[in-house]
Amino acid sequence: MKLFAGGNVFAAHSLEEVLAKGYGTTTKYWEYYKSTGVLRKCLNMIANFTTRAGFETTIKCLNEKDDPEKLEYIAVKEKIDALNRQVNMDHILNITQIKRHLNGNAVWAITTAREDDSIMRLDPLNSSYITPIVDEKTGEFTGINYSYAQTGEIKKERLLYFTYDAIENSSTALLGVSACRSIERNIKIKKNLERDLLYASRSLWAPLVIYTADTRGLTAEEEAALFTTLKTDLRPGAIVVINRAVEHTVVQYNPDLNNLIRAIDKQDEEIIGNFGIPKALLSREKTMARATLEFSIKAFYESTIAAEQHYLKRTLEKQWYDPLVESLGYIDKIRIRHEWRPILQPDADFMQALVQAYRWGAVSAEEFFRRVGWELDRIKEEATPQEKDKEDEGNENE
Repeated sequence: MKLFAGGNVFAAHSLEEVLAKGYGTTTKYWEYYKSTGVLRKCLNMIANFTTRAGFETTIKCLNEKDDPEKLEYIAVKEKIDALNRQVNMDHILNITQIKRHLNGNAVWAITTAREDDSIMRLDPLNSSYITPIVDEKTGEFTGINYSYAQTGEIKKERLLYFTYDAIENSSTALLGVSACRSIERNIKIKKNLERDLLYASRSLWAPLVIYTADTRGLTAEEEAALFTTLKTDLRPGAIVVINRAVEHTVVQYNPDLNNLIRAIDKQDEEIIGNFGIPKALLSREKTMARATLEFSIKAFYESTIAAEQHYLKRTLEKQWYDPLVESLGYIDKIRIRHEWRPILQPDADFMQALVQAYRWGAVSAEEFFRRVGWELDRIKEEATPQEKDKEDEGNENE
């Protein structure tokens, strides 16, 4: 079989041999994702929370005196919105979150039409075949080497390149770090324990039986046939008739299932804790008060999801929206911003408390919209609730 790592081909007789040499790590993590249920649920949960509320695009004028409601600016926004729907950007971002955490990076190739170079779709690239290219003089990311590309190289202008924990601009660091790497030991332990539990559950109701067969006078073929028959037919509770001398020894088999199950649960806790997800969201918490659950969800959003959304927002604006605006000829006038819709519902207790605090002046408008998840400059300037109340009182007096 052949696996690719860093754009190079490595051949081996087995997957284990390749992975033992350190190649094809994205293939390994993909196998973990498919076979470890709690890991898959954690990654899917993060992707779901990050993208489930959807997003909107807004217009920001570079000149503060300019009007973002101009028809020409709105036309640019509508073209970009149509393109987002065409490439199915909601789904792209959801898959991006899973691949970022799983492989350390998620890369999409911008595929264009040959006739007019218009964008047609975003194609996913296999992380095992990617080598980032960094300019030696400037230290800037310029593109990737990709084994499946016709020329072997794809420029950054043709990519959407997302990483996870890339802390410097180097070809190695830009591959990112898989979120599974720190819990790889726990995943392996969990898989071994589950294998032991499967064996224990299959043999729990019956003891182990050791058979001794007298094969004197038998040819090698007859002896092999006898052993095959014993393995197939001698099962607990079965009635067997045989014309050979067979003796058996019964060994009581009492596996410690409670400790085995607790050990598996402990590995699940380590995996879940690595992603900071409340256990109740994964159906791992038997009982939890409503107030405690709401607090856990808010903490999960503020500590993990908000940072994930911020990264995706800035990356999309730089790699996707700005080039599109430039191609339409408005890069010197406007920017298109990616705005996540609030995850918290308006009727939630937290939202009601924020509204009351804002109405009585306990929090500023900037703090209010920051908590909700909106950008302040997308809100039109208008009178504060206190000023509106005074204005309403004056109208009533008149």
